[in-house]
Amino acid sequence: MNSLSPDSKEKTQKRVWEYPVPIVKGDNPEQVDAYLTGTIDEPSYYNELCHVLGTAEEGHSVTLHINTPGGIVDTALMVAEAIENSKASVTANIYGTVASAGTVIALACDDLVTSRHVSFMIHNYSGGMQGKGHEMKARQKYTDAHLSSVFNYYYGGFLTEEEMERVIEGSDIWIGAEEVAKRWQDKLKKAEGSDNG
Repeated sequence: MNSLSPDSKEKTQKRVWEYPVPIVKGDNPEQVDAYLTGTIDEPSYYNELCHVLGTAEEGHSVTLHINTPGGIVDTALMVAEAIENSKASVTANIYGTVASAGTVIALACDDLVTSRHVSFMIHNYSGGMQGKGHEMKARQKYTDAHLSSVFNYYYGGFLTEEEMERVIEGSDIWIGAEEVAKRWQDKLKKAEGSDNG
């Protein structure tokens, strides 16, 4: 028989909390909780989460507990795509501060639940590049166009057009819990309207 002893099971459960993205599967195999509570880091840290999302079946639910200052946009896009392609119902429970790349992940979910004191911050990307002048110019031109498209996809219906322009021009947009919840409902209604029309 290959079952875990009580001591071994307890050690395994303790170890899950040491991972960059703890994924907790309780007694109900159709419910999974994942915790994105640090910087959105290297894509490889999110492989297991993307696998869980990709292999979940209809009727399963995944809850993402998000409290993050943001991080690597490529990682956020990888996770967001996995959420959108998942057969599971994916809910974002947001706490503390959810900023930058974290907002992309949250807004990719099927549902969004705000804690009472959440702060939601959306801004333009930051980063750096190096190389020959013409290479950097080409990369900058591409990145601006690409991320403008990404912003419109995820923030469209959540931010106003004027806010979108402000973000692209370099402003930070801070939104509290009540406003996030209201805007989320508005975004869902707009999406529902475009699906029916």
